[in-house]
Amino acid sequence: MYKKYFLWAFSQIFFPFFAVLFFVSSVILLITIAGSSYAIKLTFSDLAYLFLYSLPNTVSFIIPITFFASCALAISRLSYDYEMLVFFSLGVKPSVLIKTFLPLTVIVCFSSLVFSLGAVPVSKRAFDNFIERKKVDVDINLRAGEFGQKIGDWLVYVESVENRAYKNLVLFSINRMAFENFISAKEGKITNDGGIFALTLYDGKSYIAQKDQQFRSVVFQEAKIKTRVGEAPLSGYDLVEYWSEGLSGESHSKRRKFAKAILMAIFPFLSLFLVPLIGVANPRYHKNFSAFYIICSVVLFFVLVQIFADLAPFVTLVALPVIWLVGSYGLYFWKIKSIY
Repeated sequence: MYKKYFLWAFSQIFFPFFAVLFFVSSVILLITIAGSSYAIKLTFSDLAYLFLYSLPNTVSFIIPITFFASCALAISRLSYDYEMLVFFSLGVKPSVLIKTFLPLTVIVCFSSLVFSLGAVPVSKRAFDNFIERKKVDVDINLRAGEFGQKIGDWLVYVESVENRAYKNLVLFSINRMAFENFISAKEGKITNDGGIFALTLYDGKSYIAQKDQQFRSVVFQEAKIKTRVGEAPLSGYDLVEYWSEGLSGESHSKRRKFAKAILMAIFPFLSLFLVPLIGVANPRYHKNFSAFYIICSVVLFFVLVQIFADLAPFVTLVALPVIWLVGSYGLYFWKIKSIY
């Protein structure tokens, strides 16, 4: 009966906590998507597709943190409401808390592994393919009055846009021949032919400054600037082949991703002994710093993962779980098990 009560207390925190983190992450995700797709036109349905493609990476990061924090906060709430003292007086041991959350922890870690090692690489490839397809299939999105817009090697400024016709354009480029080219035109239109964008300019001037300090000016009635965006690299995803490159030592970046994905996914299991360590307390003698301890634990673990997984991925994959698990059990035995 008490196990169901612990799980009920956990559910009261987990679902609202997850909803808040998911909402915040979704807002950040939408802003990131809008930034990464700045140069192409996207409909609402396109934005929805890109959002869905980005969800696995977000969920794989949120679930382990939310689960661990919810477990510790649930026990902390019971402790400071004097309910844990009642359970201990009835003979319930702190090890019961670990046994209660262990099956759910295994399920959460397995789900996170599926997302990290399977869904995340596939969804990332789908995201990249979608962006490349949109670059080929639709017109480049030039906005009026904004600086820093690019078409190939050209920086483009447009004063106004009306019915896909651009007014008062200014273009600047430094190509590999090391000369500067500055173009101004009264009108311009963009066409797309199989991934080759052609910017047709009308009634303009071109100013060319070369290395030998010569300066040339050209007046034109009509001029075209073409640039190839490229073909969309559409392909499927063989997960075994993808991760085998990292495991065989051919790609250090893949090894880092593999180690980080596994370590982040199994974080709730490695930190299971920290749940009673953080949550169990005597409210008469201790102040509630559970939220602070949770943040410190999460930040410390993820900082260690980021630092050491970059240096030695496979060593970190073996050593860090052992050190973290043994260390957390030692603290649990010293602070909780020997007292309660």
